[in-house]
Amino acid sequence: MLFLKKHTALLYLFVLSIFIAGCATYYEKNEQLMNAVYSGKLDVAESVLNDPALEKEKKNILLYYFNKGTVLWMKGNAIESNKYFQLADFYIEDFQKNYAATAISFFTNPNIEPYNGEGFEQLMIHYYSTLNYIDLGQLDEALVECKRMQSKLTKITDFYNGKNKYKRDAFVHNLMGIIYDAQKDYNNAFIAYRNAYQIYKEDYGQMLGTPVPQQLKKDIIRTAYLTGFYDDVTKYESEFKLKYEAEKKENGALVFFWNNGLGPIKDQWSINFAVIPLGNGWVRFYNAELNMSIPFYVGEDENKKNNLSALKIVRVAFPKYISRLPLYKKAKLSCDSLAIYNYLDVAEDINAIAYRSLDDRMLKELGEALLRVALKQAAEEAVRKQNEGLGVALSIINAVSEQADTRNWQLLPYSINYTRISLPQGNNKITLTTSNEDNSVKEDNQFYFPIKKGETSIGSFQTLQFAGFK
Repeated sequence: MLFLKKHTALLYLFVLSIFIAGCATYYEKNEQLMNAVYSGKLDVAESVLNDPALEKEKKNILLYYFNKGTVLWMKGNAIESNKYFQLADFYIEDFQKNYAATAISFFTNPNIEPYNGEGFEQLMIHYYSTLNYIDLGQLDEALVECKRMQSKLTKITDFYNGKNKYKRDAFVHNLMGIIYDAQKDYNNAFIAYRNAYQIYKEDYGQMLGTPVPQQLKKDIIRTAYLTGFYDDVTKYESEFKLKYEAEKKENGALVFFWNNGLGPIKDQWSINFAVIPLGNGWVRFYNAELNMSIPFYVGEDENKKNNLSALKIVRVAFPKYISRLPLYKKAKLSCDSLAIYNYLDVAEDINAIAYRSLDDRMLKELGEALLRVALKQAAEEAVRKQNEGLGVALSIINAVSEQADTRNWQLLPYSINYTRISLPQGNNKITLTTSNEDNSVKEDNQFYFPIKKGETSIGSFQTLQFAGFK
């Protein structure tokens, strides 16, 4: 025990040097990747990810799978893309908490631990897998991915004991409805659309600021009619103030997803807490500015109690999101030769969900962070009693190593938008026009979709531009 007390600072320095070296590799490669993506150089982005060293960095392997799968999806390589999303899924399902890394993290910070992904990030791998299976014409497999997305959200909610507010995802049900719709299973499509509507109305509007998509309202009425639920047709026509418009029987349809911009990135901020002894082995961490009070049980160990009780103030690093504001605020999908067009609705605001998800786990994160900082400072106090010089050195190490985990899947879009248009048979030229609020910045992207009578085609596209950080 005496040896450990005398050499704690040296142990911290050793652990810290390993941590800094590992972080440098990840952040350097991530910067190279994002610079390539920002400039639209997807071949360069893929070459960055082809570095064998990235697959060997086990604590960031999940982010590697995320990024590789996304870049390959952007390049239209559905088969290879799905291989990496499947690896990501297997990793998440088989994830075992690395207790050695967890123990070391109390001497440094959470960056030392393997990254297991935010809850919503774990869901999004199934969105991309769904798009890949759709591109491959495998709608049954796409539907399975949607169901797995729903199942995974249930697990996340169970992990938080139902205390998380983001526990129902409207977009999952909407996506399931679209696939059932494409399979002409209008009964299940109607049920899925109706479930999506309830969640948009009850959760998304107030919690995320995402209204019920206009396209979803049209799809509910249309599938109710095609299923023969005429009472529901009348009910929803009245509720939505819309009239059922039958699509021409000789036409097909195109459902189009637009991934707009890029989701938020993580940074960190610091919170100072006063440490208030409560007695009976308890202390309270208190921040007056945030009106936040967190009790913490020190235990009956006298040394631990004395060291922790001697602390007056602790500083905790905590992750925060910074939004990358999208350049384009709206989009129109049109078939110019036929004067057919529809505006795309926001179906999933990933930026808003990221903030909500972080809020949901803030108290849990703070509890772990406070324990980490308190133990480090208590160790510092114990070492200082033995050797003032080592205590000072350890104080510097603690200050440098106190960092939040700022890793995240930076290739996710800011939002997912969609619409559906009825089109005649044949190879239709489609234009996606994206623009900012006042139409001073516009971009047209052209696509060709072969439309078959009575069939639904599904397409997708990503814009990467963003206007700045907030």
